[in-house]
Amino acid sequence: MKKALLLSAVAALALSSCAPRYNPNAQKPDVDLSCTEVRSEINRAQSARAEATSNRGLSGQNVAWAIFFIPGIVANEYTNDQVQKAADERIAKLNQLYAVKRCG
Repeated sequence: MKKALLLSAVAALALSSCAPRYNPNAQKPDVDLSCTEVRSEINRAQSARAEATSNRGLSGQNVAWAIFFIPGIVANEYTNDQVQKAADERIAKLNQLYAVKRCG
């Protein structure tokens, strides 16, 4: 019984590390970013959003969570939703900055 509980805990920890993480902050303030850096930040946010989208619903992560720890599905969906929202907000802000700087 203890081995099964330990195995479940280890599996839950391993799976939780698979969730996408997105830090919307750049290395320097947004106003100091060049047009190339703004475009790069937009691409980074879009990549994080795409990864979070692919991990939602009937994804490999959710199937694994269903096998090992049912509440993990809810946590995984919530985390992916938060990453999508943060990425969407960041993309909108960077697109505004891109327009203000008259890039492209």
